[in-house]
Amino acid sequence: MLNRREFIGTAIGVAACAARAAALPADKFRWAMSSHMFTPMKPHPEEGIKMAARFGFHGIEPWGNELQLYLKQPPEVFKKVLDASGVGISSVASGGNYYDTATLQTVLDSNAANAKFGAYFGIKALKANLSRRLGPEDLSPANAKILARNLNEVGKRTIEHGVKFAFHPHAWTIAERGNEVAMILEMTDPKLVFVTLDTCHASVGGFDPVKFTRENYSRIAHFHFKDTLPVWSAGKGWRGPAPSKEEEQAMAQKLGLPKSPDPIYQRLGTGGVDFPALIQILRERNYDGWISLDFNYVDMTPGVTIEQDMTAHRKYLVETLKASLNPMKS
Repeated sequence: MLNRREFIGTAIGVAACAARAAALPADKFRWAMSSHMFTPMKPHPEEGIKMAARFGFHGIEPWGNELQLYLKQPPEVFKKVLDASGVGISSVASGGNYYDTATLQTVLDSNAANAKFGAYFGIKALKANLSRRLGPEDLSPANAKILARNLNEVGKRTIEHGVKFAFHPHAWTIAERGNEVAMILEMTDPKLVFVTLDTCHASVGGFDPVKFTRENYSRIAHFHFKDTLPVWSAGKGWRGPAPSKEEEQAMAQKLGLPKSPDPIYQRLGTGGVDFPALIQILRERNYDGWISLDFNYVDMTPGVTIEQDMTAHRKYLVETLKASLNPMKS
């Protein structure tokens, strides 16, 4: 409870700066950092967990293949690592071939194992990348039906552990474009199949993440935040499909950007995604899940250290999005 001096100081601050009136002590959602950001730091993911905590993030999003040591042990072992830094995990990320029915059992088993492990830590959703595109053309209704049936089967296995299965619409994968995602959502059971909405991939695929969130909020179980270039902004008119690798590099060269494996991936604030508008929707809806900053160290600007990049992430979240991160640790 505030004492009189604190109360008066708070009131003066609100009056002096209206923008801070929307600052977020009531935010129910939590912020995580992708473990891919810390891959060069050894041991991995343990050192990355420590850095995420030091910069005030509430958790980390590890990939299942980075947890092989821990998946073979009781979850209490990994919990001790997390507890030492005071963080949790937002999900367990994975990939797989969700279209090939002949190999589906492997995908079912791995997702069930990840869900069982993650449930111990209270995760609400598993994030999963789907397989590569079947071809340059849009996903056909017949092929979408096969994919949807398989996704439903995966969802049945994860929900047994109280965890939602949330596929990740991703550039260059079988579910990239707005019409494809809409078709899959229409064909799948809304109690079993959800979406991990990645703001960059949605925009590059041609559908505005802000509009999608307004219209499909109940099907979104998890968010990935990263930006893209304005030229690939669905909110500013880009309609997809995602550019090829060659088109990516040609655009980066045209704009004079630093060399990068995938120029579609940009730091928050680049201008391709309207993050303040998206955050406003989440606050209006009292979103209580996770938002993961999905960055990979290989996409960092040459010469920038992981620590410098983390500093930039925190600055944008706190100053622009008024995020309620934990205090920085020395």
